[in-house]
Amino acid sequence: MYGTYGEFDTGSDFWEQVVPLNYLDGVIGAIEVHHAADDTVVNIGYSLDLMKNLDSSNITHEFYEYPTGGHNIEGTSFTTAIKKTVEFFDEYLKEL
Repeated sequence: MYGTYGEFDTGSDFWEQVVPLNYLDGVIGAIEVHHAADDTVVNIGYSLDLMKNLDSSNITHEFYEYPTGGHNIEGTSFTTAIKKTVEFFDEYLKEL
């Protein structure tokens, strides 16, 4: 995509359409986000920005931050994350 559309640019019509925050009004379920602060692939700031947007919406959401675990949330953080995920599914999947 970079070869065709260039680096991300907030002034680009293409990149503006790619930003998922533009489509939150289409969400019909609950959202749960888990993010490790030491993720070297996706900066935790992305998840924090998403939460700010969700906080100003009517979308049910939960956010969990872990100090360690990397991009795939491994180790002890995984144990906590998977437990919370099961609880989240038990709570919100019954509504769908």
